[in-house]
Amino acid sequence: MRGGAASGVVGYWTGKGARVAQALALAAGAAAFGGAAQADDAGAGAATEISGVTVTAARPPLDPGLATALTTVRDTPQAISVIDQAQLKAQGVASLEQALRNVPGITIAIGEGGTLNGDQFKIRGFDAKDDVYVDGLRDFGAYTRDSFNYEEVQVLKGPSGAMFGRGTTGGAINTISKQPRLEDFASLDAYAGGGEYYRALADINRKLGAGAAVRLSLMANDSGVVDRDLVHSQRWGAAATIGFGLGADTTLTASYLHQHNHQRPDYGVVVVQRPGELIARPATEYDVGVERSTYLGFRNDVDRSDADMLTVRLTHQLNDKVRLTSDTRYGLYSRDFQYTTLDQCAAACTTALFDGNPATEAFGGIGGSSPYAMDAWGLQNISTARIDYDLGPLRNQAIVGVDLSKQVNDKLFYAYALPAGITTRPNLPHPIVNPDPNFPPGYTVFRAIPGQTISCAGSGNCTTNLLGPTVFTNVTGAGALDSHGESTDLGVFLTDRLWLSGKLSVIGSLRLDRYAAQVGTLTYANAFSTVKARSTLTSPRVSLVFEPAADQTWYLSWGKSQTPQGTSVVGAGTALTLSAKDLAPEDSEILEAGAKLAIPHTRLAATVSVFDIAKDNALQADPATGFLQAQSGERQEVKGVELGLTGKVTDAWSVSAGYSYLDARIKQSFSNCAVPTTTSGAPTNIVCVPGVTAAAPVLNTVAVGRQVTFVPKHSASLFTTYDLSRFVDGLSVGGDVTYQSKLFLAYVARSLSYADPATLTAARIAETPESVTLNAYASYRTGRCRFAVNVYNLADRLNYTQVFANRAVPAAGRTVIVSVGASF
Repeated sequence: MRGGAASGVVGYWTGKGARVAQALALAAGAAAFGGAAQADDAGAGAATEISGVTVTAARPPLDPGLATALTTVRDTPQAISVIDQAQLKAQGVASLEQALRNVPGITIAIGEGGTLNGDQFKIRGFDAKDDVYVDGLRDFGAYTRDSFNYEEVQVLKGPSGAMFGRGTTGGAINTISKQPRLEDFASLDAYAGGGEYYRALADINRKLGAGAAVRLSLMANDSGVVDRDLVHSQRWGAAATIGFGLGADTTLTASYLHQHNHQRPDYGVVVVQRPGELIARPATEYDVGVERSTYLGFRNDVDRSDADMLTVRLTHQLNDKVRLTSDTRYGLYSRDFQYTTLDQCAAACTTALFDGNPATEAFGGIGGSSPYAMDAWGLQNISTARIDYDLGPLRNQAIVGVDLSKQVNDKLFYAYALPAGITTRPNLPHPIVNPDPNFPPGYTVFRAIPGQTISCAGSGNCTTNLLGPTVFTNVTGAGALDSHGESTDLGVFLTDRLWLSGKLSVIGSLRLDRYAAQVGTLTYANAFSTVKARSTLTSPRVSLVFEPAADQTWYLSWGKSQTPQGTSVVGAGTALTLSAKDLAPEDSEILEAGAKLAIPHTRLAATVSVFDIAKDNALQADPATGFLQAQSGERQEVKGVELGLTGKVTDAWSVSAGYSYLDARIKQSFSNCAVPTTTSGAPTNIVCVPGVTAAAPVLNTVAVGRQVTFVPKHSASLFTTYDLSRFVDGLSVGGDVTYQSKLFLAYVARSLSYADPATLTAARIAETPESVTLNAYASYRTGRCRFAVNVYNLADRLNYTQVFANRAVPAAGRTVIVSVGASF
């Protein structure tokens, strides 16, 4: 791998303190670049009413932060949650993942071999790994995003294809970057706390002249996780933005962001099933010796990535009726990734784990795909014309635009050489209790040669390679050695808002995309193949908006979005397969009604939305037999209610609360069947119907009608602050509590008997318990200085931050972090 990632990270953390000290010094020096004294939250504008949280807008209040959006955040006809800079800072948020924990209805998944580890979000239960945007432009990399350059985070819920294009079944995540302002200020913040947590931030803005300014944000972060062994990460980042014509009719900004990550990936603990029970839970839920600190990977596991984004945004107000925009981004993403998952605990494993005898050791099975090195790049331009004109006596606004993008991804795969006597990687002995984090003798990573022998009949997978004698390995001849993927998306869109009266308007949107993807793969057997897929996507949307007063918005919306095959050339391990390339795009449809309004005689604003989202999968049947050959996913329907409350209870007391109820049901689901190898004993899987080939998809009736996996039925958050300046000048306190009901992770079915394979029964239902997290903070400001302490997971409760079908990552234990800040 590049930089020797294949040799692991032994010794990497040596000298980390020196590197952090250098980064802190760099940030401190950069802060001296700042000019006149400025408040810590410099340049904050007037509060804006939104869904669920209070936004202190740094942008002009009529700018929604999206070139494709016609309306403001307040009157956008869909549920939107926004986390502003003040809340991000009060909570000590360091990443996009942490910011999104404030938003009910979002869950975080662990990346799997087919879904690359990194930021893996689900909105209302629908995959959103490809639906992350920065300033309205797609951020398609698979990495952990730091929040150091965020002005705010927006979550637009519900199918949003008319605004963003392909995907967005559950919604979209859009972050707004810090922009230069026509004033001089600078701030410096330093954090230290439990889990060897160290973080430094600098934010500097300088006015260069009439209408010109430059802003620089710097970040250095070195941290572990309390009560999680061997989990550690280092990252640093810099973002520079220069703006010309600020406040004028023609504005040009150019920004460059670089972020470097070097961390040990955490895939959590295995989900196990006690013998004789149906429900499976994380091993940490049982008193069997698996602690929340247990790390089931290897010390050599590494995730090293670099993200570089150059963004140029041009806005020109042609006249009082026409505004033109053109936003362009070029992104580069590189990654070296080597990881270990322990995601199997078969019958012998569970017997040993639950027998109460410490002398019997439970060995789990290692999963996951091979290590890889990745280089990807992408180019996107969105150009729009916003036209304000009247149709006779009726007011009208419209946006017309084009969205052009291309993504390219090249990956090099590595292989594991297995110890003598071990024929497959899952058979590598790896204890669940007191695991050894070091590679066992003979287990190593190597780069194979195309065309070399990699399989030996009758003896598992083996290869004659540069290591010398014949050794066993985890790969086969059909495995990918190199891959090259690319996609293009040509989109055009139109949004029009017509006021039927001063209070009633209708918004119509239509977007058309021509999407093409292809993936070329070179196997270990030196065979090359290319798979291509093309799709035409149609994303309509219609909304009726009623605004009886300036502080009230009522709406009714209907919309659709589509997800084509090969949509995730960078974010998925297998972006496009031969069996699925001809499948039609997945369709999702939403009907939503809601309101955003001020509560009379208070300074509080409330939001409510009621919605129904249906996602249809695409199926492919064998024309000769009628048996299913491939499917694009589950057919699902989510009915729900979301509530929000934000504002001031008193002059000193502010609150922001949100609640989400999601009745998410699986309408159709398939699992691969297996051909029985014996006619005796109880089967442990779905047996193929006679005439169906092995591994063909079979309807999983056990899953049908149940809650969609990874979707909490209930979730809620409350963030509150109280200004104690009347007692102690400059003192404020606050905190937040988040709740998430239990999550279902998987529904595993088996045939009742070989004689009647069509009848299924539940063999395993995996779940994680409900989660409750309580955090608190206190902040004291005097002059230009700020001192704060944040306590996370105050109750020291065992929660889970990320989940997958067979694993869950324990959250950090009680963590205390102190911070010091200064403004100049």
